[in-house]
Amino acid sequence: MFPCRSLAVLATTLTLVGSATAAPAIWKVSDGDSSVWLFGSIHMLPDGMEWRTEIFDNLLDEADRIYFETDLGMAAQTRILALTMERGFARDGVLLNHRIDAKLMSKVRAAAETYAVPVPTLLAMQPWMAASTISVAALTAAGYDPTKGVETTLVGEIPVERQGFLETAEQQLEAIAGGSEADQIQMLVATLAETDGLAEMVDTMVAGWLEGTPDVVADIFLADLGAYGDAFVDRLITQRNKNWVEQIVTMLETDEEALLVVGAGHLVGPDSVVTLLEQQGFSSERVQ
Repeated sequence: MFPCRSLAVLATTLTLVGSATAAPAIWKVSDGDSSVWLFGSIHMLPDGMEWRTEIFDNLLDEADRIYFETDLGMAAQTRILALTMERGFARDGVLLNHRIDAKLMSKVRAAAETYAVPVPTLLAMQPWMAASTISVAALTAAGYDPTKGVETTLVGEIPVERQGFLETAEQQLEAIAGGSEADQIQMLVATLAETDGLAEMVDTMVAGWLEGTPDVVADIFLADLGAYGDAFVDRLITQRNKNWVEQIVTMLETDEEALLVVGAGHLVGPDSVVTLLEQQGFSSERVQ
């Protein structure tokens, strides 16, 4: 996905958690005669982290189709980059320092210095893009690699004909960049407020994810996400979850044995995909 995913769905270096204990949560959702499986992923991970299990790999082999949030193939990434550049950089000639107040701009400059992000580049960005850029830079400095996430690992080994996607690049970008300028500035404020403790927070989340304790992920994820504002949460989580649930219902109705690999933050909390499916009468169980 886009850089902003790091704002709420990522997690830790796990130096204290060995690969032998890896068991990220997997849910099975059924309607009586068919099932789909939901695996909560982490989009950026430290290099060399072992997270796969026999259960996961068996599901990967046996599923009719593996669904990701959006297409991550090379051609699609070119399209995503073009869309991000188009919407992420100001096209009206107004620089970032004229969109935000002097105090916030001072914090932007301090973060830019800390994480080696060129200030002139940030000045040309919309607030949401500046927030995303700083967040990814902070995570990269903490040892996370945007090319080593769950999805980027899997997409290269799954035949294209077995891949499915829950949304388009345009829909995904709209979830991040679609707010008002005030919404975007709130996103920037929240990002800058968490950068100092971001590595520790993400480390704790990933440890919980790897150990198969989604409650830990939920507690941190939901508390952190609240600072970004209700409108952002609605676009990034609530509305997308509802859209995905509609598609999952169709998968169950057509007896498609599907494995969905989506951000772990979409599978925790009161508005999670799992909870919304349960509310529609489907049964669910943890299988890992």
